[in-house]
Amino acid sequence: MKFEDSLVCGQIVANYKNIIVDVMLDDGDEVSAFCPEQELKNQLYKVGARVWLEPSEEKRRRVPFVCQLTDCGEGWIFVNNKYKNQLFAEAFKSGALDEVLGEYKYIREIQSGEELKYVNFELIDDEHHQAFVYVVNIFNKQGTAVVFPSMINFFEIEMFAEMQKMRRQGAETVVFLVVPREDCANIRFVWNQDPVAAAKIYDEVQSGLKFYGYRCRVSPQEVKLIDKLEIMY
Repeated sequence: MKFEDSLVCGQIVANYKNIIVDVMLDDGDEVSAFCPEQELKNQLYKVGARVWLEPSEEKRRRVPFVCQLTDCGEGWIFVNNKYKNQLFAEAFKSGALDEVLGEYKYIREIQSGEELKYVNFELIDDEHHQAFVYVVNIFNKQGTAVVFPSMINFFEIEMFAEMQKMRRQGAETVVFLVVPREDCANIRFVWNQDPVAAAKIYDEVQSGLKFYGYRCRVSPQEVKLIDKLEIMY
C-alpha cells in the first residue's frame, strides 16, 4: 500500500496515557495525533521519535492527525492496524505469499455480517479446497525478534473455536502474523508474556492450526509484505 501525499513528518515532543502525542512538525507547527496501536505505547511512541502523520478522516475529531509510522532509532514501524487486511490481500494477489499459500488461487475477504465472524479471508484452490485466514499485527520486539503472544482475548478464543470447526470440516486454518517493522530477524513464540495464551496457542498448533509470519518493508512512501520470517518455538 502506498501513502498519500497528505502525510506530514515531525518529532514527538510529549505523549499521554490515552494515547495522544504532541508532535513538532518539520515546518515548525506543533500538532496532536492519535496513536492506533496502544498496547506497546512505551515501545512505539518515545519522546524524540520521528513520526509520519495523516489527517484524521473524522473532520470533527478534536485530535486532527493519526500516527501512521514511528522511528525510535532502529527503523520505521507501521503502527496502524487498520490496513493489515489490505497488506495481506495485496501480497497474496502479487504472489509474495506463494511460499506458504501458493496452492491457493482465489481470495475472498469475509465481510461484516457473514456467518463467519472471526476470520478475515477465505482462500480456495482449483480443487475447491478451502483455507481460512485470521490476520493479526504483532509489534512486541525483544532483542532481534518480535515475540508473541502478549495476551489472549475473548474474540481470539472464539476465533480458535470457529477454526476448530472448520478443520473438522476439512478446511485448512491459518493465523497470519504481520510484522510491520524491518528491524526483526525472526519471530519467537514465548511463554513469559502470557502463559495462558501461550498454552492455548500451543494446543491449537498441536491440533492443526498453522501459523505463518511475514515481515514488511516500511518507508514513508509505502508498506508491503516482503519475506517470510521463521517462527522459533
